[in-house]
Amino acid sequence: MILYYENLPGYSLLIIILPRIANLYLLAQKQKSEVEISIKEAEIPAPALNILNQFWNDKKKVDFYREFDGNSVSYEAKFMPDNHLLSIEFNERGLIKDIEQLIEFDEIPENTGNIIRSYLNDQYTKFKVTRIQRQYSGGDELTKSFLEEDLVPLTIRYELEVEAQNKEELGIFEFLFNKNGQFLWKCKIMRRSLDNIW
Repeated sequence: MILYYENLPGYSLLIIILPRIANLYLLAQKQKSEVEISIKEAEIPAPALNILNQFWNDKKKVDFYREFDGNSVSYEAKFMPDNHLLSIEFNERGLIKDIEQLIEFDEIPENTGNIIRSYLNDQYTKFKVTRIQRQYSGGDELTKSFLEEDLVPLTIRYELEVEAQNKEELGIFEFLFNKNGQFLWKCKIMRRSLDNIW
């Protein structure tokens, strides 16, 4: 419903335009558009390198990246200390943000996996999970807890990349679920040619 005030002409214009601005804002919030480029070790902030030394000393086997999402810059180190690829993300100052571990779907606890699969089945007529990462976060204690395999204090989530379609949408989406399989959020991925996917 649009209200028109003859003595306040500016209001009628705002009433029409503001909902459109709001819709554009909400649309932007549902899309993920990132550029990730390979960089040299020397371009990584020193605090990040100090943290990485606790995980892996053979830096020849670490790949470094700088990522820009349109609002902020972050850094990533990707390497394989055991049978799982790890990605450690740092903010612009080199402070750790989270640790992501590339896994297979059957490595998710069975009940959690069933809840996630059921959610996707309910939302889409067709879908294919193309990548899964177990995400660990925990503030200042993250590095220590992860290295000591003391996961109790950590927040665990599952990040899924899914090719999906239904009557309303078609595309590649990123989903985030908590450790119990509860849906947290999703966004549509706007793929860039510079992405480094693994």
